[in-house]
Amino acid sequence: MTTRRTTAPLGLAVSLAEAKETLRIESADTSLDATIILWLKAITREAEHKTQRSFVSQGWRVTLDAFPAAIKLDYAPIISVQSVKYYDENNVQQTLSPLDYFLDSVSEPSYIVPSPGATWPATFSKINSVEVDYTAGYGVDETNVPETAQNYILAKLSVQFDPAVAGSVTTVAQPFTVSYLDRLLDEIRIY
Repeated sequence: MTTRRTTAPLGLAVSLAEAKETLRIESADTSLDATIILWLKAITREAEHKTQRSFVSQGWRVTLDAFPAAIKLDYAPIISVQSVKYYDENNVQQTLSPLDYFLDSVSEPSYIVPSPGATWPATFSKINSVEVDYTAGYGVDETNVPETAQNYILAKLSVQFDPAVAGSVTTVAQPFTVSYLDRLLDEIRIY
């Protein structure tokens, strides 16, 4: 099974204005905007990877060699499933009707299973014979991104721009050091 992002988010998980306020940069000063946006995107990707969540709406594709009992959708929350495609026994790509499958969007991670009374169709014996395209996220901008995720992103951004801040967010736990920042994501992490 492979999961790849097909559509990048159009918005940021934290607004540029909020990031600049956190960094104590005047809103009129645009000299660092491009750098701040680059770091916001990078830190967001790290947080999304750690939590297995999409913060801002983005497209994903799951590719499988055959239909399993249930198709796991790695990133939550699920907004919609665009398509479930497969290569039939004649090696012709088909699109499964949405009536033939059920999306369990309550569970995290979410799953797609056959509708009650239905079974998955037979596939051609080859790699990557099943593709599922879906959209995950909390919306098109930062409005509904979980506060813990935003706090993490802003704190990591502060550390990036001022490494001296890093010393103030680390606590010592025996027998190793644990970063307080990394624990911020535990509440929303999918295991």
